[in-house]
Amino acid sequence: MTGKVVGSKRRRWLRRLPFFLLGAVGGGAVVGCCSFSAGGHEGPVSNHFDGDVFLNQEETEHASVGDLLEWRFTRDPEPWVAEDNPPGPAPPAEVAAGKLRVTFIGHATTLVQLDGVNVLTDPVYSETVSPVGEIGPSRYRRPGIRFEDLPPIHAVVISHNHYDHLDLVTLARLRQAHNPLVITPLGNDTIIKAHVPAMRVMTGDWGDAIKSGPATVHFEPCHHWS
Repeated sequence: MTGKVVGSKRRRWLRRLPFFLLGAVGGGAVVGCCSFSAGGHEGPVSNHFDGDVFLNQEETEHASVGDLLEWRFTRDPEPWVAEDNPPGPAPPAEVAAGKLRVTFIGHATTLVQLDGVNVLTDPVYSETVSPVGEIGPSRYRRPGIRFEDLPPIHAVVISHNHYDHLDLVTLARLRQAHNPLVITPLGNDTIIKAHVPAMRVMTGDWGDAIKSGPATVHFEPCHHWS
């Protein structure tokens, strides 16, 4: 029974393959333009940067295009349930010294408040996350805090540059409303500055630490499939 199911799924994704490739060819120029128009990172060579690309320090297994396509067309995920949850109440403007308050907003977006400093992580307030405007994955739930109800934002931490973590439209809104300092790994400053030139950005390499008031952001090695 299992073999028949898997075989059926494989045949299904193989039938879809020509259409997928046609779409990839048609959309590749758009995605490529959006992804690479900002240029790459320029910096000194290290044990994980060869002057052109970043490298993992240990052997890393890379999936092939075939692996990606098979995963995409044979997976059987549980359906997402869209719920119209109302946003929560507005958080306080700040918390007292020695206190910590963390509010979940959605996906990887959280509001961290400590010792009078307010930090947003990977803020996404857009309805879709994509290199091509409104075409792409859309959110199922509204943000847990309305953008208008955010307290003064002093710093923004961007973990990496996938579209569901680095939302340039939201960063532009934050720049206009709060002018926070963006703290992010090497290379992401080029992308951010290309789209939000006036944004204040500081970057760090593995092992670095950047302070924002009493808060310190540490940069640690991390693998994330891409």
